[in-house]
Amino acid sequence: MDKEIIMFNMSSYSEWQEGVVNRNFHIFNYFIENQDIKRVIAVDFLPFTFKRAIRNYRDNIIRKSKIPAYRTGRKNQKSKIIYRDLTTKCVRIDREGTELYIFSTIDSIFSRKLVIKKLNRILKIINNQSTINNQQSTIRTVYSCFPMFVDYFSNLKSDLTIFDAIDNWIEHPSFTKYQSVLRKNYKIISEKSDLIFTVSEGLKEFFEKQGRTKNVYWIPNGVDINHFTPRTLGSDPGVGVMDNVLRPIVGYLGTIQHRFDVELLEHLAENNPKKSFVLAGPIWQSEVKERLRKYKNIYLTGRIPYSQSSDYINSFDVAIIPHKLDKFIKSTYSLKLLEYLACGRPVVTTPTPETKEFQDVIYQAVGYEEFNQKINLALKEDSMSLRDKRVERIKRESWEIKIGEMMKIIGSRASKLFKPL
Repeated sequence: MDKEIIMFNMSSYSEWQEGVVNRNFHIFNYFIENQDIKRVIAVDFLPFTFKRAIRNYRDNIIRKSKIPAYRTGRKNQKSKIIYRDLTTKCVRIDREGTELYIFSTIDSIFSRKLVIKKLNRILKIINNQSTINNQQSTIRTVYSCFPMFVDYFSNLKSDLTIFDAIDNWIEHPSFTKYQSVLRKNYKIISEKSDLIFTVSEGLKEFFEKQGRTKNVYWIPNGVDINHFTPRTLGSDPGVGVMDNVLRPIVGYLGTIQHRFDVELLEHLAENNPKKSFVLAGPIWQSEVKERLRKYKNIYLTGRIPYSQSSDYINSFDVAIIPHKLDKFIKSTYSLKLLEYLACGRPVVTTPTPETKEFQDVIYQAVGYEEFNQKINLALKEDSMSLRDKRVERIKRESWEIKIGEMMKIIGSRASKLFKPL
């Protein structure tokens, strides 16, 4: 039987093109490179604010889509528009193997039912144009990691529904005004999903408290170990932006948002004038950017392309994760911790849930002064043997292994649903 996957994503395809990389991105790439999956319909982030709708309209509906060259090695791939109206566009990407469609709309601002109505219309168009021979034998799986939209449960025909819980959006400060909607949606997800995956143990417990105890699996994040590779001790990091930066370099790669402890970084910068602190990533709040620009030993690079992320991490003498310990952090699982370790970097971090799995290869710190002390200890102790130990430890955390675990569970569930008569 042919397999079709409809993905409701927490990002837009255009964001992935621009270098945004997350769990959703890695799973998407696994699907489109999997020979057993005949078709993927990727539904871009469905906006629920007018600000995001304007951005989506500009980036996803007006602009032309193409697959990122750094992922495929094939530049300027063409796309064909199969449906378009004032608020919606669906394109087919010209590629070999798995059929790929990108569905983008801003209709979610006005009507969630209209989103599903148009998606069903587009699915009929796709079926008429598809290379899949027998549509009656196609297994349709709905995969979602977007808790703001659950209408597919009642208005979209599917054989299997999967929800991948990436963080608890109820606890996210950016979604405070949507907490009632999210609580309602998580309840629906809990009751109606065939399978639920969670990025953290805390999220697994979250669903258990709602009465969902069966077919809930904790599958932590993984790391692209082919992309994040170490360099030998003392070798040239090869990143021009670091050429004039005083060493040692204490670095952070990722988005600087609400969970980043700005006060902790300021404490470190003030007490270590001979160390450089490099923040390689976008800063959400303009006032935070202005605060940090006052420090001569803090360097702000802005967003870093995924293709250069390994180079930047390898430029760090110590990599840090100065995250606040709040309710939201309990539902997360840091990608950057795995990426740091894959590059062999010494890591100093606040004790977040995932750190207990890596206590033997990282430095944990509670409080500003201890964090400062652990940075100095990490610099003092670093060696090739320790770097080799970190890299070896992380080999068990590859995306290939993690997504493979998910697919094994999905396959087992699907086989029970579609036993031959």
